[in-house]
Amino acid sequence: MLDFSQLSPQLASFAEHSSSDGDALGLRIERALLALGECSGRWETLAEEARAFRTWLVALPHEPPDAKHPPTVRPTPITVVATDGSQVFPDRHREPHCYLLNVSRVAFQYGTQEQPLIESIPRLGFDKEMVQDALEALMQQARPELVSAMRDQLELETLFQTAEDSGVAGRPLVALADGTLIPWMLKGRSGQGDASAFEQMYADTLARFRANRIPVASYVSMPASTEVVNLLRLARGECNGVSTALDETLDGMTDRHLFEDTLLPGERSALFGSLSHVLATYHEEDRIRFFYLHVPATRTSPSEVARVELPAWVAADTALVDLIHAVLLSECDKGEGYPMILSEAHERAVIRAKERDVFYSLIERERPHAMSRKSASKRIPAA
Repeated sequence: MLDFSQLSPQLASFAEHSSSDGDALGLRIERALLALGECSGRWETLAEEARAFRTWLVALPHEPPDAKHPPTVRPTPITVVATDGSQVFPDRHREPHCYLLNVSRVAFQYGTQEQPLIESIPRLGFDKEMVQDALEALMQQARPELVSAMRDQLELETLFQTAEDSGVAGRPLVALADGTLIPWMLKGRSGQGDASAFEQMYADTLARFRANRIPVASYVSMPASTEVVNLLRLARGECNGVSTALDETLDGMTDRHLFEDTLLPGERSALFGSLSHVLATYHEEDRIRFFYLHVPATRTSPSEVARVELPAWVAADTALVDLIHAVLLSECDKGEGYPMILSEAHERAVIRAKERDVFYSLIERERPHAMSRKSASKRIPAA
């Protein structure tokens, strides 16, 4: 039970801290804006410095970093597809050990009378070898990302198949994923064992979009990335070995903070490339690039800056980037600040607490007395 009487004074302290932190952030943003303008004139030289830099993860500019692009009008008719996923992790208090993945697929045919595709596909995993590996990782608290990696792989496969199934000859199509196209959950184990296998599978699936010329992009709401800020820190010499005073550094701000002050609502930023070593298994044309999009405020939601990721072959085609830009703004307008099709995909994919309880009840019906005493005790109401 939470004691709010003890929490209340701590919240007051937090409010003071937030106010002070906000003032400091404002000064960092001023410095960042100055650096952004100064480095844009030498962005190609800065790109070479970024390629050679190893201290922080920095963005690779593919045009002047202060570039801004207005939106275009979304064409019609058009096909937009999306997927999302959720999971129930293996539970060491229950036997036999298994996991559950639930992936949705959604396809909207805008500007036509065609019915949308909206469904979810559950998949129960209980392959002995894979489950033992996943369970061992979870118990050691070293690789809880394994099941998440399985889910991400299944989401991408489903997105590709949905695009293939729903595409109409001569009609533009955009495939949208929720979150990132970079398998960050495997970053700490990149190149090792099963992590390497998942990286290769993900890279191979992403390559199928290129082979079939299906433009794919992902949408990251409220991003915490700092790659562009780190690029500005590199340009300002913060990495020269001399400690930068707290009142002079850009450390502590995110890319989102920067572009909230530079982009007008509806505009997108310059294109940048990710230099993460996680992308080592990706084909050069599939390496991830990204831009920031200032999503306008709606009747019920304030504006926000989102990160949009896309493969290099898509980013190299300005018409496709414009198309993705226009589709996302249209979807955000329909979804009151968040892409409507991704909201629908989430609603179809999410496994809620009650559904998880029903899932466990079905498992126990098939295998009675499968849970530990500790797990069972949590289900008995206190007297």
